[in-house]
Amino acid sequence: MSSAQRRKSVLIFALAFALLASLGAIIIPSIDSNTEVSPQYYILCLSVIGCVLLVLGGYVWDRSLMQRLRDMNHSAETQVPEADNDEIHDEVIGLARKIERMAQSLQKLEASYRAVVEDQSDLICRYAPDGKLTFVNGAYARFLGRKRLELIGHPCLLVTSGLIKPHTAALPEAALFEQTSTDASQTAVILSWTHRAIKDSEGTIIEYQAVGHDVTTRKEAELALIAAKEAAESADRAKSEFLAIVSHEIRTPINGVIGFGKLLRDSNLTAEQRSFVDMITSSGQTLETLISDILDLSKIEAGKIEIEHAPFALRDCIDEISALFGPRAREAGLTITTSLAPGMPALVNSDHGRLRQILSNLVGNAIKFTEKGGITISVAAAPEEILSGGVHRAVRLQFSVRDTGIGIPADKINQLFRPFSQVDTSAKRRRGGTGLGLIIAKRLCERMGGAISVESRVGEGSVFYFSILADYEIGHSLAPFNTTDAKKASLTS
Repeated sequence: MSSAQRRKSVLIFALAFALLASLGAIIIPSIDSNTEVSPQYYILCLSVIGCVLLVLGGYVWDRSLMQRLRDMNHSAETQVPEADNDEIHDEVIGLARKIERMAQSLQKLEASYRAVVEDQSDLICRYAPDGKLTFVNGAYARFLGRKRLELIGHPCLLVTSGLIKPHTAALPEAALFEQTSTDASQTAVILSWTHRAIKDSEGTIIEYQAVGHDVTTRKEAELALIAAKEAAESADRAKSEFLAIVSHEIRTPINGVIGFGKLLRDSNLTAEQRSFVDMITSSGQTLETLISDILDLSKIEAGKIEIEHAPFALRDCIDEISALFGPRAREAGLTITTSLAPGMPALVNSDHGRLRQILSNLVGNAIKFTEKGGITISVAAAPEEILSGGVHRAVRLQFSVRDTGIGIPADKINQLFRPFSQVDTSAKRRRGGTGLGLIIAKRLCERMGGAISVESRVGEGSVFYFSILADYEIGHSLAPFNTTDAKKASLTS
């Protein structure tokens, strides 16, 4: 028994003894005297006896309750080993430490989030569905030149500018806005706003967030680029028009030089004089070709070239190229071979003159850079969709010009389709040329709905591929070419 329980027991017994002594002091005088006892006397005695019994009963009840608690504690201690108590204690301590670490992590995350938001140069705000602000960052407050607490409860910039109207229509959950506003220094600023809704776990919108990014510098740069582009296009058009005018004016005296050169050649001249006239005529023809190329390129760049759409015989066009370059090929000891794939439409609608110009440039270059072997011109067709009305059908004509010449280095191929670009730029280059033929061919292919490419290996030759888009009349064209009847024109020296 503990000291507290002992003190409690002594006090209870002392109280019971005092009550019994009081009862004895009341009863003993009445026994010695012969006087009659009143009813109040018996009531008082019974009350004292009741108090004594009550005190003793409470003491007994308290002792029995304490004994029951001791028994329960003893049984609990016998059922749960000491080791389990230690494990439970350790688990509780570990859980408490985890909770503490989680609280510290949340504090760090909150501090990091606030630092990120406050360090942003963008304007960040949140507002309720009625358009009134609930949060603004420092950049937002500095932009308006006011304190953050003064702005809370006031309408958002998107509301004051009229970009969103919370009282007349539902706010968008996600949207992008651009707004021209003035900051605290009354400087015009273009803001690009990103607007989105903030929802709770049940998907209910609780507020909105808007982030405004200053795009003034970018917009000014875009306007400057547009102005520079328009100025460059204007200068380019002026250059093309100037070249076209100058080329046209120069062509007239050049034709006069070539014409008088031919007249002189037919007159009585000595051998030396005839060689001089031949040089004059050859130089004039070269200059005329250069002027024609410059004129064509300037027209193409200025967008003034027109692509005709008329029927012509594809076979005749290929034969014309063979006949045109036949003498030149024979002089160089080369062959020119043409081949048309089966199923080719005999008549197609396109620009016969521009197609002939493309082929002339490619075949002329092939002869220029080929010393032995020959040149092969191949044509194939790939039918496409039937055009509106069902009378004509589109067809993509695919050409290839193959030579057995010196080839092109891999690092020079990208320079082929640039104006005035030549593979051999040395001062002692053996082959002439202005470097305009391929760029003209490329531009014409693009205008005619096609493209051009090249494959080449040094010492093995080159293959130029190009295509144009044409059409032919269904059921009214001549019969397609046969594989066995495909014509091959071979011109040998």
